[in-house]
Amino acid sequence: VASRWGNITDFMDFDLLTPNEREARFSLADQDSTVGRLAGNLQEITRCKSLILKLGERGVFTLSSKDKNCTSNFFAIDSFANHVVDAVGSGDALLAYATLAMLSSDSEAIATILGSMAAACECEIDGNVPIKPGDVMAKIDSIEKIAEFNSA
Repeated sequence: VASRWGNITDFMDFDLLTPNEREARFSLADQDSTVGRLAGNLQEITRCKSLILKLGERGVFTLSSKDKNCTSNFFAIDSFANHVVDAVGSGDALLAYATLAMLSSDSEAIATILGSMAAACECEIDGNVPIKPGDVMAKIDSIEKIAEFNSA
């Protein structure tokens, strides 16, 4: 849904929903709940399997209902954006890469990380330009360098 119109709760029984916090709060008329409670309430109402709640510069919060026996079915990931130039299109990039990752891996963690990296790539350029796989690979390489990852 666009931030100016629509209601994310109109989308029932989807595999993946990726609203931003503002859309979620508007749809539930909830300005006070924690992010975790907000995500849980939205997931309960929409009955979606997976929810990636976009939190802007604070990253994302992911919640899954795939495994009802799992006690830790949620996690948060900080933003991977180093220097935000223009956030337009970042939600589209997150949705596209998260969907592809979910289809190929069936993993919310992988989907959230790759989607967040694609969103960060989009934020770091001016305009809504399609993010290529090479862009995401370069972002992964830069994160590995920051973390001093050694594959040896």
